[in-house]
This record gives sequence, structure tokens and C-alpha cells, in this order.
Amino acid sequence: MNSANLPELGEQTLRIVKRKIIPFAFILYFFNYMDRVNVGFAALQMNEALNISQTEFGTIASAFFISYLLFQIPANMAIQRLGARRWIGSIVVAWGSATLLMFFVRNVDHVIYARFLLGVCEAGFFPGMIYYLACWFPAKERARVTSLFMLAIAVSSVVAAPMSGWIVEHVNTRNYEGWRWLFAIEGLPTIALGVMTFYLLPDTPDDARWLDARQRQWLADELGRERAGAQNTGKPRLAAVLGELTLWKLAFIYMFIQAASQASNYWLPGQVKGFAEGLTDTQVGLIMAVPFVCAMFAMPLWGAHSDRTGERKWHAAWPMLLSGIAFLVIASVSSMTLRILGMAMFGIGILSFYGPYWAIPPALLSPAGLAVSIAFINSCSSLGGFLANKALGHVAQAYGSHGVFMVEAALCAASFLLLITMRIPRQVPAIPAKA
Repeated sequence: MNSANLPELGEQTLRIVKRKIIPFAFILYFFNYMDRVNVGFAALQMNEALNISQTEFGTIASAFFISYLLFQIPANMAIQRLGARRWIGSIVVAWGSATLLMFFVRNVDHVIYARFLLGVCEAGFFPGMIYYLACWFPAKERARVTSLFMLAIAVSSVVAAPMSGWIVEHVNTRNYEGWRWLFAIEGLPTIALGVMTFYLLPDTPDDARWLDARQRQWLADELGRERAGAQNTGKPRLAAVLGELTLWKLAFIYMFIQAASQASNYWLPGQVKGFAEGLTDTQVGLIMAVPFVCAMFAMPLWGAHSDRTGERKWHAAWPMLLSGIAFLVIASVSSMTLRILGMAMFGIGILSFYGPYWAIPPALLSPAGLAVSIAFINSCSSLGGFLANKALGHVAQAYGSHGVFMVEAALCAASFLLLITMRIPRQVPAIPAKA
């Protein structure tokens, strides 16, 4: 292969891979996030309809994270054995079905069981997709790629927040309340996407028919050099993987920030409704879209800047600090304008850290145990989500919205302080590549 043509071949290969992998991965995560957080909008009517208290809603929100935590590592070990196409396709069909089951719940216990089942079904998706993207993209591209993938959170929220509020308020067909139709309308397309995954998602670059032989070889060589340069590339032992101090630091950082993020998913719609008297469910949905409209622009720009500079630590840390400041602003002011400004800061901060952060584990941890490491980090995030939502049920009952926002601010600050103590070397900046 002519070495003079390698940069051009690399750019061409990465453009094709991005065009083929990222859009479908984005759509899958769009529905994944929407199906996970729609219970927060359903609660605007569901809690009254089923006589669910604040404490019981905390249990509902946390039930998802119990099963999500327990099944995270086994699910990610399965992706290496079964392949991405079959495993992720099965996961998507399963969580779409679990979402659809919420249409039929009759009491708080049914809701808790359905949310627990959703956690079982979703457990392998996000860490599986992070591992999958690491199998396709060199390290110097991962912050930008991960930001594009996780931009689905912002887009999903921008679309789903007003849509969910409108469905809950206005879709009352065949004597079923709008919150029930919310789960049906958002669950059925997910099942169809799961079926499509079996046909559209190749397991490895070797299976990609849309790359020619030279492109497959370049990608294999590039990824192979990274693996060859890392230590401990043999078959990983679980005890050895979990014995890495760096892994535990990364896990605690992610646990704290995700506890704040995931708690906000469930509690924020109800808190926003208390911003002013007379806000309708549709208006709550529109206000909830504000932070994610801002994040749609900030996420890809921040991730691209991290790739251009090769800097990860501060690109992940500053957004965490901004999120904490945002929660303090929302908790401390009464002006609707300032609260919406705080919401915008929250959206930019809580989502922009993802791309730079998820470029760190593949750079610092053994590639042989990477899938298990990613699953462990995400498991700790689930533990944080469980504990935070369980605790916030009692905090909300005792201290109201102010207490909820102050706890979330403290969690963001903890992640920021822990991350800035780590030594994370700069990576070689990415080659210029057109998306």
C-alpha cells in the first residue's frame, strides 16, 4: 500500500464508517433514552391516577437501576460472544416490549415491575454501543464520535419532551389516559428498530460490505496498532480487570455525575411544573426542551474541540462543574427567566462531558478487558441512579424542589473534584476528517 496515500485513505474510510454506523446508532439511542425517561412525563398524570406518592415514585425511578446494575456486566460479556448485530438487536426488541407493557399497568406494583424489567432489557445497550464504537473508531476520533452518538440524548429530549407532554395532555382515546398511550406510541417503533438492527448493524469492520479491501485493511491496521501498544492484551480475568485503581476512579466520577443526570430525568418535569402556577403539561414539555436545544449545538462542538486538542480531562471536567452551578441557579432564584437560563446551563453541562469522558477509558484501560470495564463503569452509574432516586423521594417530601436541586449540585461537584485529581495524558490529535 502506498504510504503517501494513507492519510487520504484514512479520511475516506472514516467518512464512510461514520456515515454508515453513526446515524443508525444515533436513532437507536434516541429511542433508548426516550423510552427510559418517558415515565417522568407520564408521572404528570400517572401518579394521580394510580395514587402514587412522592416516595413511591422514588421507588419507581430507582427500580429501573436495580436491574440495570445487576445485568450490566453479564450483558456486555455476551456482546463479545454473540456479536453486536444479534445481541443489540435482541436488546432493542426486548426493551421496546417492556415499554409497551406500561400501557397495561393497574397499580404502583405493576409500574415497579415493569420498570425493573425495562432495566433488565436495557442493561446491555449503552455499554455495548460504547464498546462497539471503540471497535470501529481509532482513539483519536472517539470524543467526536461519542458526542455525535450521545447527541441523541439532546435531540430525543428536544423532540420527546414537548411531544410527551402533548400526548399525556391530549391523547385520550378509547377510554385510555394519555400517559398510557405515551408508552404505546413510543414502544412500538422501538420494536421495529430492533428487527432492523439484525440487518443493518455489522459486527466488525471485516463484515462491512460497504468498505473495500484497502479500507478494511487500513482500519484493521489502525485499530491493531492501538491494541498492540497496550499492555495485557491476553484473555482478561474479571478479578484483574476490577483490580485497576484507574477503573474505580473513573467509575466513581461517572457514578456521581450520572446520579445527578439520571435523577433530573425523572424529577425535573415535576419540578418545572412548580416554576409557575397554571403551567400545562404541554408547556412543561416545551420548557424541558430548552436545555437540550442548547446541548444539540454544544455537544458536537465540544467533542470536536477535545479531539482537535487531544485533551480529555478538562473537557470532561468543566461541563460537570457547569452542571453543578446550573442546579444552584435553578434552586436559588425565583425569576422564570433566570431559571430557564439555569436550565440551558444544565443541558450544556450535563451532556457535553460525555464525549471527552468516554474517550478516556479506552485510552487508560486494558483493551482486552475494555468491554467489561465499560460495563462496570456504567453499572456504577446505575448504582448512583438507584441511590439518588431513592434518596430524592425522601428529600422531595421533606425539603421540596430546593433540596432536590442542592443534592444534584453536590453530586456534580463531587465528580468534578475527583476527575481533576487524575493524570490523563493528551492524545495525538485526530486527522482532519469530514463527518
